[in-house]
Amino acid sequence: MASFGRFCLFAWLLWGNLGVRGDDSAIVGVCKKIGMYYDMCYDCLKSNPQEPDFAAKSIICATDAYVILRKSAFDFSLNSTGRFREVAQLCVDQFDITLGYCKAAFKAWRLKRKLATLAFLRSGLDYYFKCVNHVFEPVPIEYVVQLNTAKDFNEVSLEIVSLP
Repeated sequence: MASFGRFCLFAWLLWGNLGVRGDDSAIVGVCKKIGMYYDMCYDCLKSNPQEPDFAAKSIICATDAYVILRKSAFDFSLNSTGRFREVAQLCVDQFDITLGYCKAAFKAWRLKRKLATLAFLRSGLDYYFKCVNHVFEPVPIEYVVQLNTAKDFNEVSLEIVSLP
């Protein structure tokens, strides 16, 4: 009996060390439908195992990316001068609106209103572009990465919510 216990312990340790944590075929299936954003989709949907709703997870990921982006824009508005400071302040305002649309999209999704969810996500993306279209001056590469990440997560959300 003791050897069976050791065998089970060994098997459990080996299984855990191989990185097998559960079946993620549903996540892979959804993310394959997304296409070019596969890695972002997979990381997002895998990140919150307590939330079984993939669309809700993707909206949360987009919201989190916009929170980070808004904080960076706010820091730039405080630490910059001239035209870039004005643009950074404009972006803070636009990202506040975008965050409101993300929160509204999440609520609409929870109320099973798919068309409203898509409309809110698209409106949030429109306000994102109202900021980005004003950024002409060279900005730090970290900010460019944050800008692209937020847009990509928003697009992933749009794709996942659009799935039948």
